[in-house]
Amino acid sequence: MTATEGISEQVECDLRLTSGSQYELVRKGGHYETMYNLFHELGIQSNILVSATYRHRTSLLTEPTLVKALHIVINHHPALGIIGVSKSSQKKRGNHRLWEARLNTINLNDCVEFMQYDGKDQDLQEVIEKSHNEWFTTEEKTRPWWKLVVVNGAHVLFVYHHMIGDGRSGYTFHRSLLAALNEIETLKTNDGISTDNGAFIVNVPATLPPAHSIAVVEAQLSMLHVVYNFLWWTLIRLIFSNERFLFSDASFSKTYPTPTNPFPKDEHTVTRIESMQFDSTTKEKCVDACRIHNTTLTALLQTLIQVTLAADIYPKAILGFSGVAVDFRRYLKTNPGIDVMMNAATVFSSRQRLGRYREAGRDPKISARNGAVPGVHLDIPLLWHLASQNKAELDNDLNKSNTALQDYLTVPLLGIDDEEFASQLFPNIGRVSNNAFLVSNIGAFQGMTKDLSAGWTIGHVEFSVAATKASCGTAGIVFNVASVEKGDLVVNVSYEEGVLKPETVRKVMKGIKERLTLLLE
Repeated sequence: MTATEGISEQVECDLRLTSGSQYELVRKGGHYETMYNLFHELGIQSNILVSATYRHRTSLLTEPTLVKALHIVINHHPALGIIGVSKSSQKKRGNHRLWEARLNTINLNDCVEFMQYDGKDQDLQEVIEKSHNEWFTTEEKTRPWWKLVVVNGAHVLFVYHHMIGDGRSGYTFHRSLLAALNEIETLKTNDGISTDNGAFIVNVPATLPPAHSIAVVEAQLSMLHVVYNFLWWTLIRLIFSNERFLFSDASFSKTYPTPTNPFPKDEHTVTRIESMQFDSTTKEKCVDACRIHNTTLTALLQTLIQVTLAADIYPKAILGFSGVAVDFRRYLKTNPGIDVMMNAATVFSSRQRLGRYREAGRDPKISARNGAVPGVHLDIPLLWHLASQNKAELDNDLNKSNTALQDYLTVPLLGIDDEEFASQLFPNIGRVSNNAFLVSNIGAFQGMTKDLSAGWTIGHVEFSVAATKASCGTAGIVFNVASVEKGDLVVNVSYEEGVLKPETVRKVMKGIKERLTLLLE
C-alpha cells in the first residue's frame, strides 16, 4: 500500500468516529498487523521486548534526561504512536476489521516506569518475565502500545506490542534512544521540552508509518506451494503418532479463541523465561569456528538444540521440526533499512530426520533402548557437518527455493476480517508449529565501546518474545538471541507455563551448554 492509498482510506472512513478523540484513524491494518492484534486481544501472546544497558562515565539515566530523549525518538518513529482500533467490516455484516490509528498525544507517565532491582546486575530474567506477563490495556485507546522499564538507572527494557514491530525494531528503538541521549548531551537540545510535574505530553508527527510489508514484497504466491504444504502436514500427522515428534510430552488444551469468545484473563498465556549467557570470548570462539566450518552461529545453535532434544530428551522421536526467524526487509520493493520500526520477519521452517542428530549426541556404546544418556556425548565432526547443512539449507531457501517467502505470502489467504482470520488460522496453526522449536537471532547490536569518555554507550542487550498459547502457536521452546559487538551473547528461552516441565527446559539448556563446551575445547 502506498502512502497515497493510506491517506485515501483515511478520507473515506467516517471521521466523525474520531472527532475530538485521543486518536485519528490512519489506514486499514494489514494481515500481519491483524494477526498480532488478535494474538494480544484474544489472550494468546502479550508482547516482545529488547533491553539494553546504558553506560556513562559519570551519570545514570534520570527521568528528566530520558523524557527529553524520548521526545526526539518518538518524533523520529511514527510507529510509536500507532494503536489498533476495531471497526465494522465493509465486507460482511457483523464482522470487524482492524484499523491503525495514531495517538494525538502520548503521556509518558503512562509508559515509563523507573524501578530498583536488588538482583545481580545484568541478570534481568525476573524483570523480563514479569514484563511479559503484564498485558497492555489496549481497550482504553489513550495509551501507547509500548512502555519503558528503567531498572537501576541503567537497564532500559523496551516492551512493545508485536503490532508495532519485530525483534529488530527493538534494536532500532535503542539506536535511536542512544543517539538522542548523546545529542542532548553534546548539542544541548533540551531547551523548550517541558518536564514539569511529571506530565510529559509529546506530540506525535503526522507522518504515515511505512506500508505494510506483505503488500510490497517482490514475489507472487504459488498455489502449488500451498497445496503441497497442506497435504504434507496432513499426511505426516496421520501417519505418525505424536511420540514420534519432539515435545510429545507437552500438556495443553486444544481449545481455540474467537473474537467473540477470547480466552478469559485468568487463562491468558503465562510466559516463563530461562536464560543462558556466554561471555565475549566464548562468543568470538564460536563465530571463528563457524567461519572455519562454513556455518553460522544461528545454525550452530539450531543444531545443538536438535542434537540435545533428540539424544537426551526424546529418544523415540524420528522427525524434528524447527524454525529460524528471517528478516525480509531485503525482499521489499524498497528496502526501508534497519532504522524503520515495522514487522518484516517470518520463519523458515525446516524438517529433519533425527537419526543423525541423535547419533551426534548419543554415546554409541549405549543402546537406544536405555533411553536418555547420563552426561553428554558429542561427535564433533558430525555436529559441524549437520550445522553446515542447516546453514546451506537456509541459504538455498533465501536465494532459490523461497519456501519461507511463500509461507509469508500465504497469510492473506486467511482473509482480513478478524472473524474469518481467526476461524481459519487457529484450528490449523498447531499442525505446523505444535512440535517445533524456534531460534530467533536479531544479531549483534553495534554500540559496544570501552571508551566511556565517548558519552552514552550500550554495553549489553537482551531480546525476549513472550510465549504463545500452545494450541494457537508452538508448544515447544523459543530461543531468543541477542548480543553486542565485542560483548556477551544472551539466549533468553521462553515457553508457556504448564505446557512443558521446567526441568525439561533446563535439561535442554544444560545439554546445549555442555556440548558447546566440548565443541570449543
